[in-house]
Amino acid sequence: MAVVKANYTKSKGAAKANIRYNEHRPGKDGERIWRTLFNEDGRISREEAYQLIDNAEPGSVFWRIKISPDPVNEDTRRDLSMQEVTEQTMNTLQEQLGKSVSYVAAIHQDHAPHRHIHVLALFPKLSKQEFQRLPNILIQGATLAALSQRTELDLIQGHRQREQEREGEQWERSQEKGGVWQ
Repeated sequence: MAVVKANYTKSKGAAKANIRYNEHRPGKDGERIWRTLFNEDGRISREEAYQLIDNAEPGSVFWRIKISPDPVNEDTRRDLSMQEVTEQTMNTLQEQLGKSVSYVAAIHQDHAPHRHIHVLALFPKLSKQEFQRLPNILIQGATLAALSQRTELDLIQGHRQREQEREGEQWERSQEKGGVWQ
């Protein structure tokens, strides 16, 4: 099951600081790293992220969300598309809440043993019930996104492996027949 941590702020300054952290958190050895920011439309600049924050409706809430697929059962080979996990998780959230959610995210895979995504999501004001449902929706959405990708990648890997085995068997048979490939 994916791990999701979330907290929120109403401060535009704190939201912008989160964007900077997501983009520039130092790597393992303290080196400065530039990460690509993205949203539902693809790559986004820091300035565009700041505009999103500055143009937020009064009463909006900025959620700082961290999504980490399970490294044992979901991201076993560190091959999941973390951007797809993010997009699917946020789409699930929008569907479940019935509200549009804008977000800016960055993938962190260089300073911790597990890969994860930092998301700053902009919500219009939520009801108490929606607020309470949010963690479960995020966990379920992230887990479903990661597991469906894992299943697909494992099927592809299995198909490739069977194809390689079949080709190896054909090669061995051709060697037995004097090197003629059939």
